Amino acid sequence: MILQFDRFKNIMNIKTLNPEEKSYDILWDGKQLIFKSGKLAPQADGSATASLGETCVLATVVVEKHPDENKDFLPLTVDFRESYYASGKIGGGAYQKREGKPSDQAILISRLIDRAFRPLFPKWMINDTVITITPLSIDRENPPAIPSIIWASLSLMLAWLPLPSPVWAVRIGYINGEYIINPSYEQLQKSALDLVVAWTKDTISMIEAWAKEVSEEILLKALQLAQQEIKKLVNWQEEFLKNFSPQNLEITVNYPSPDLLTAIKTIMDEAWLEQLIGKDKKNFWKMVDDMEQKVIEAFKDKIEDEQNQIFTLSKVKIGVFLTLKEFLRKKILEKEIRPDLRKLDEIRPLYMEIWLVPRTHGSGLFQRWETQVLSLTTLWAPGDVQLIDTMESDDEEKRFMHHYNFAPFSTGEARPTRAPSRREIGHWRLAEKALEPVIPSEEEFPYTIRVVSEVLSSNGSTSMASVCASSLSLMDAWVPIKKWVSGIAMGLIAKDGDPDLWYKILSDIQGTEDFIGDMDFKVAGTKDGITALQMDIKLKGVPLEVLKQAIRQANKWRNQILESMNQIISKPREEVSRFAPKIVDIKLLPTQVRDLIGPWGATITDIIKQTGVKIDIEDDGTVHITAKNEQELQRALKLIQEATWQPKEGDIIEWEITRIEPYGLFVNLGKGKVGLCHIKNLWWGFIQDINSHFKIGDKIKVQIIGIWDDWKIQLKRLI
Repeated sequence: MILQFDRFKNIMNIKTLNPEEKSYDILWDGKQLIFKSGKLAPQADGSATASLGETCVLATVVVEKHPDENKDFLPLTVDFRESYYASGKIGGGAYQKREGKPSDQAILISRLIDRAFRPLFPKWMINDTVITITPLSIDRENPPAIPSIIWASLSLMLAWLPLPSPVWAVRIGYINGEYIINPSYEQLQKSALDLVVAWTKDTISMIEAWAKEVSEEILLKALQLAQQEIKKLVNWQEEFLKNFSPQNLEITVNYPSPDLLTAIKTIMDEAWLEQLIGKDKKNFWKMVDDMEQKVIEAFKDKIEDEQNQIFTLSKVKIGVFLTLKEFLRKKILEKEIRPDLRKLDEIRPLYMEIWLVPRTHGSGLFQRWETQVLSLTTLWAPGDVQLIDTMESDDEEKRFMHHYNFAPFSTGEARPTRAPSRREIGHWRLAEKALEPVIPSEEEFPYTIRVVSEVLSSNGSTSMASVCASSLSLMDAWVPIKKWVSGIAMGLIAKDGDPDLWYKILSDIQGTEDFIGDMDFKVAGTKDGITALQMDIKLKGVPLEVLKQAIRQANKWRNQILESMNQIISKPREEVSRFAPKIVDIKLLPTQVRDLIGPWGATITDIIKQTGVKIDIEDDGTVHITAKNEQELQRALKLIQEATWQPKEGDIIEWEITRIEPYGLFVNLGKGKVGLCHIKNLWWGFIQDINSHFKIGDKIKVQIIGIWDDWKIQLKRLI
């Protein structure tokens, strides 16, 4: 088509465009990595395309030039747009062949990118910034998350945002004792580790990892390898950026002046701030809210003066927060006094309980002081798996599901419950991946398993409380999980936001410490190894040495929590709840499977209709029968046995007489099979008139004594 246009352009008198595109390519661990900019999405503030193998994404950045100056936060939005065409699929439902709302997978990738960049933005920048990632090609070998982070970085730099450094990301796998750089989908299925790290020139900005009980040593070596890999590559973005002329991008910062902060501190003095120490969450924040209103009232005239840009309402509120933050951080750094008076390396009091709800199949309550999570387990038929259809996979089956609900009442908020937020989706996936390594295989435990964690009270680390509560709930439901899984969140307070100056690591952070702190580092695992990691930070980065210390400190307390859980229930219950479905597996021959299904599925449909059971048939002839109770199960087994019965010598059966002849009786054996009970096998003595003893429709108990090659069946009457 392009050739035809070029051929006739003079005749058509149409001018042609020649977009100037700059490109750069490197060989990264045997894979071609290409990045380009200048041709696509020219109206975005920054745009770039990236290719790793044949996976290609377009990353764009748009920054609002005239933001609402009363905002007191960074309105950063990251959208990973699923595009089914990228993998050669139409996608969508049966009646709407197009992409709909973002899938869980798309939301998780969006969160991954967000967490890699959010800490790098200028403090108190309020310009709305939207990063959009559009996959153009998915080769189903190279996952798109890593190229998406790299090209989001390049697009942000091309938008000339004042970030301290480009960001590079790498994925590390671990198979049979060897580390794999950027493993393929196939390799990830075999890998004991799936580690994603985002790194600037000097420090880590984001970590996410799923693992099959890997040791601390394996994980730390993987982080060191990621650091080495990124150091080789991070400068290449800067080399590429030299091809472009820097642009002036003015950003808006909403930050209180020194005069305003000084004025606020005359009201929020040291004596009042000291009263906050040791308060529970509700009273702590009530005191802070009351003080905020007092400060606003004190500066009311200046706030209402539209000409006064120093004492705006948003700046006053920010000033109250900064004053509170400065006081609490100073307490921790200089005196090692935490808001709830715990030691730095001390976790909150615990409470645990199982079997709280009578009719659920399993329940577990886990509470760390004011954080309380109730997890409930439901067991159902093997065929009730979740089917996942994304641009990266086709009807992938998922038999273990964990979901997480964060209701507004858990934080004392008076607002209605809505659909799960991105945060909730991220938390349920984190807990789900932490638990997956201990879930028994389908051969060991054929049930489909769903666990729902209800956050009933929140004061920090609800995702890790969900891991603990779900472990309790699974064992209470008789699920033979291999080991306990526990989790804990670690925090960090760094002097002036720089860990190189001075820092303190906090064990088991509560909500206030997350609010005023620099890091939320979640660690989950069994007594034998780590199963999940997730790091969110507010600094420009965290040195590897700080993470090593945090992991070791976390593991100490995780093991203590595991021992406490073991005291509540040390092994799965002896049997499934009486309210849980009953499952029996039987193995059938191919001919028997055909008989069970019947013509056009009539036989199996009739059995399901009569009994109410669910029947799932595997390719190898295994049949799973799931019933609500024992009566349904036994009735279904009897009907299946009748439908799949194949005669063999010695079988004893009772069937109806269908035909009477002078030489014997013909008996219906089902499924079109008829057996002959010769007159000599009917009675010990002589029978003069067979019709005087038997009638058509009578039931007769017989034994198979012979089967001929043409499937004629010889019977003997049992008296």
